Amino acid sequence: MAIYYKLLLYLFVYHLGVMNLYSQKNVESQQLLWTRYNLKININDTYSLKQELEERTYWFPWRQHQFISRTQLDRKLGKGWNAGIGVASFLQSLPHDPEIPIAETKSELRPMLEIGYWSPISKKIGLHHRYWSEFRFFEQTNGSFDFANNRTRYKLELRYAATPQINFKAFDEILLNIGGEIVQNVFDQNRYGASIQYMPFDKLGFEVGYINWFQQQKSGVDLYNRHIIRLTIHQNINLKSHKK
Repeated sequence: MAIYYKLLLYLFVYHLGVMNLYSQKNVESQQLLWTRYNLKININDTYSLKQELEERTYWFPWRQHQFISRTQLDRKLGKGWNAGIGVASFLQSLPHDPEIPIAETKSELRPMLEIGYWSPISKKIGLHHRYWSEFRFFEQTNGSFDFANNRTRYKLELRYAATPQINFKAFDEILLNIGGEIVQNVFDQNRYGASIQYMPFDKLGFEVGYINWFQQQKSGVDLYNRHIIRLTIHQNINLKSHKK
């Protein structure tokens, strides 16, 4: 348990630094709504395929922000560990200001690697660690994609299974930029939030949650503080049982 106390202490100290950054910079607040469809196809006891579609919009005023498609293949490694590889495509509606009509859209591709670890604390409570590295390729004027930088992410999530159908989640995630052109915004962003997931059926359920997205811009002195409501539909398909 000592490692968990160290992690919590680190996150506490980190948030003190974030709040100090908040007090010294120019912060723009925004309100967003994310609606997501999350499909998981269990191929067998070892492999699963995940497909995620998410529409991100501003609320006040209403305008598109991003559309995301993410595909990932996961493999269970045993003893609570898993690894994944995938790719995500992003469609950005620019500028990032809901008060201004969309001037252009820009695409981005992100190949990614993931390692996860599930650590049970009790029968109903556990911690999930996710280490995620993504490689960002931005669309150019000629239609090609050029590599920009790597972004490394770590998420710590606490989960509580109140019943077999109801799960509560709370998480904190840190995102760091790595690359030769990264100068002012090595700290990219911090996300924290909570949600409740309800699975009334074995293979279909819903989730609603709140996310605070605190992001530093390239200037280093301008930041976004985004308040997000996220609605998710979860669907699971078990190919192994279908084959039987």
